Amino acid sequence: MKTHQCIVLFAIVIAFVTFNSCKKSSTGTTNPPPASDSTYFPKVKTIIQNNCLTCHSSSGTWAGRPTAFDTDSSIAAQHSAIKAAVADPISPVNQRMPQGGALSSGDIDIIVKWYEKGGKTTD
Repeated sequence: MKTHQCIVLFAIVIAFVTFNSCKKSSTGTTNPPPASDSTYFPKVKTIIQNNCLTCHSSSGTWAGRPTAFDTDSSIAAQHSAIKAAVADPISPVNQRMPQGGALSSGDIDIIVKWYEKGGKTTD
């Protein structure tokens, strides 16, 4: 009879340990996986749509000169120049964009992280 009680007690302990290791976080949900590279481009595209297309589109004030950002591939192709224009030091060849304004530090951070991950449209 004692052997049977030990087996039952052992099974209860195993079940308790197993169920406790599957607990959710204190917010009631499991922790999300870390953000992937592909999450940056949609944010970058929105930043560009809201701040750059006035001049950098084929129908903009400056008709896309010197660069139009009408397509995802045109944005990705210019990832280095975009990052430089918003985050690098100003120089004769690197003017701060957008002209006459500035992006928020949060928007600049998103662009820099996107650039550091390769400046792609998808991962």
